Amino acid sequence: MSALLSDGFSALPPESIQPEREWTLYLTRTADKAQKNLDKPLRILIRDALLRLCQNPERLGERLSQPLTTVFSHHITYKGKEFRIAYQLSPETDSVVVLLIGPHENFYRKLKNMLYAS
Repeated sequence: MSALLSDGFSALPPESIQPEREWTLYLTRTADKAQKNLDKPLRILIRDALLRLCQNPERLGERLSQPLTTVFSHHITYKGKEFRIAYQLSPETDSVVVLLIGPHENFYRKLKNMLYAS
């Protein structure tokens, strides 16, 4: 996993600048490769969303249903198309692990295959 360096918190609203606790963000290789294949303006939106997730990941994403109950999903709209960021939390280490980034179409199927393929 690669760590994402956070810069640019000044663009966040004042109430979100002081987080309840510090979270460290990690991207899986799959998520990192997926975001590199997207348009630059979309990558910027995703980066901003990831920085906001570091502030309060439990409130910004929604917990998924069975069989993905350990995963949260954050939604982004870009040029009328829906995109998703799937992540898991590790409260013991205060880390957010981004599993997958991509368009909504077949996103949850890919996520399920990624997590349960063995």
